[in-house]
Amino acid sequence: MKKQKKIYYVAELNLPSRSAYSIHVMKMCEAFSKLNYDTNLFVINKKDTNKINKIYNINYKFKIISVFDNFILLNFILRILFSIKILLKKSEKDALFLSRSIIFSIIASLLKKKIILELHHEITGFSKIIYWIFKNLRLIENLKFIFLSKNLNSIYKINRRSFLVLDDAVSIIDFNFKKQVKHKKTCVYIGSFFEGKGIEQIFRLAKKNPKIFFHIYGEKQYLRSKKRERNVKLFDYVQYSKIPKILSRYEVALMPYQKKIKGRGSIWLQKYISPLKMFDYMAAKMIIIASNLKVYRHILKHNFNCILVNINEDEKWSKAIQYAFKKNYKNQFLKNNAYETAKNYTWDKRCQKIINFLEKKK
Repeated sequence: MKKQKKIYYVAELNLPSRSAYSIHVMKMCEAFSKLNYDTNLFVINKKDTNKINKIYNINYKFKIISVFDNFILLNFILRILFSIKILLKKSEKDALFLSRSIIFSIIASLLKKKIILELHHEITGFSKIIYWIFKNLRLIENLKFIFLSKNLNSIYKINRRSFLVLDDAVSIIDFNFKKQVKHKKTCVYIGSFFEGKGIEQIFRLAKKNPKIFFHIYGEKQYLRSKKRERNVKLFDYVQYSKIPKILSRYEVALMPYQKKIKGRGSIWLQKYISPLKMFDYMAAKMIIIASNLKVYRHILKHNFNCILVNINEDEKWSKAIQYAFKKNYKNQFLKNNAYETAKNYTWDKRCQKIINFLEKKK
């Protein structure tokens, strides 16, 4: 019997988490497991594994290993300790390490491990200094990269044989619900409320369109003090496993991104985003109305699988929303094409591309 190859995914996470990062990591590990890899996920700390699997709708099990005994936030010193504790564990010679941690990836590279660093934005803070020091000293030449956007390689200028550009993805099977639209004439937004996500624009659109309802899911305590119209309803954060069923009740989804999009901390994402919600909306066969941003136009194509509208042109957004609720061939065309597009961006296909990249298959 052929021995399973090992993958060690290293994530600076306490599980469960409300971050999109945690969804990405859990779904990646599940996909590697489905591809018959012995997958081990190292995290800072975790609660009950069965509960975690339920939260993220994980069906193909893999090992989740806590490095510390308690839920903590990592500073620079703890990141080094976190990395060393993992790398001191016995690992097979040809095992693959995959991480979004800069510090871990540098240390693993120095130890000549087979390591891929996945970047979703520019490296910031002290990690940026450390990276460029080792890069310029040519001490991490064996480090390979996955970039969420091709724009990242314009910064890091990695040899074309050492990096891969991969968008985020979706698990189509999670959305295997019969579409039963319960919320008529209602637009939905699910996600965070960081600067640049377009929540203020949704409030303006609600005012311009009093006969249409707007449902917003997320950390609603951050919006309670905001003045809003009566046709805006706030819902609290929902765990990822519940999102497919929630989306099955709606027909129109909004992605009103702005020119500058903030992530956690001091990170800006507008040049690099590949939003999980975009793939969720497509898999849920929704009419997507999104800001016309170049960063995802290779996926979202106007009048093919979505409606793209220029940022903050509220009159055009209003017209697009009103049009989306008309029953016609074009809207069904958009929904069907969105779903077919999502099929090309599954977690299984994403992980297979990583394996092919490592094995130099075309």
